[in-house]
Amino acid sequence: MEKFVNKKILFFAPKFFNYEIEIKKKLEQLGAQVDFYDERMNPSNLDKVIIRLKKDLLTKKIESYYNNIIDRSKNRKYDYVFFLSPETITRELLQKLRRNQKNAKFIIYMYDSIKNKKNAREILNEFDSHFSFDKNDCEIDNRFKFRPLFYLDEYSKLAEKSYNKKYDISFIGTVHSDRYEVIKSIKEQAISNGLNVNFFMYFPSKIIYLVKKIFDKSYKNTEIKDFSFESISKDKVLDIISNSKVILDIQHPKQVGLTMRTIEMLGMKKKLITTNKNIKNYDFYNSNNIKIIDRNNPILDLDFIKKTYEEIEKKIYEKYSIERWLRDIFDV
Repeated sequence: MEKFVNKKILFFAPKFFNYEIEIKKKLEQLGAQVDFYDERMNPSNLDKVIIRLKKDLLTKKIESYYNNIIDRSKNRKYDYVFFLSPETITRELLQKLRRNQKNAKFIIYMYDSIKNKKNAREILNEFDSHFSFDKNDCEIDNRFKFRPLFYLDEYSKLAEKSYNKKYDISFIGTVHSDRYEVIKSIKEQAISNGLNVNFFMYFPSKIIYLVKKIFDKSYKNTEIKDFSFESISKDKVLDIISNSKVILDIQHPKQVGLTMRTIEMLGMKKKLITTNKNIKNYDFYNSNNIKIIDRNNPILDLDFIKKTYEEIEKKIYEKYSIERWLRDIFDV
């Protein structure tokens, strides 16, 4: 895409399953020059907990981290400054960054609802363009443009290959909110019906898990071995999904936007079970390919698992690719 060629982009994002790396890589493939920094300052597991619960305790560390970046980049003039779901940077630091990058267009994209991100709401005025994966965000603040997430190129490539499906149903994701209860119910139903399953449940830290186990009754009978505290590699994710008939996805109860996993399953032409009833409003919805379940009473539909995937229009697949997503976000 020629309009990306030689454009200088300062990119901030939390590290999340290497998606930040893939975004940087794609921008560079399109011709841009990208400098990337972890938006959460390469946090330790304890820092991750503090950022969510009491970010003020890390004020000095956050200021030092961003001031170093601002000083380092002040002589490099960027065309764009791009923030993905920011949690740590303050309004004052953003204003300082803007003073050093007066000609740059500042873009924010939220892949988490602003209801869950107090910090994001406080810094919105410092951005020129605002995007969200969540339609509710756009209703709460009309500066937001609605733009669903994307799938990586690998997913569409793998969609064209055939695999022997080892798993009838799989889940890969972080454990949050009531997600574990839904996972547990579906997993038990699947196993009791003789289905093969692969469920990867990730906790960002053992500390968070232990707090949950003490204070949340739904985790009372769990064991530490039930969960992983190290993120799974992209290759392993692709391998599990490729070898699965159906993927289970459970969005955060405060979100209506579609998760990354949902869009990835579109790119991979994979059947999906989801708790997000809003998926009916999207152009790729097909009841043969997508089963909506009630998160309060999740029932596994065995007939749905037996059905084969039905192809949809090619232009819809293209709409949700990472390149099209970047073109829309950067308005090129």
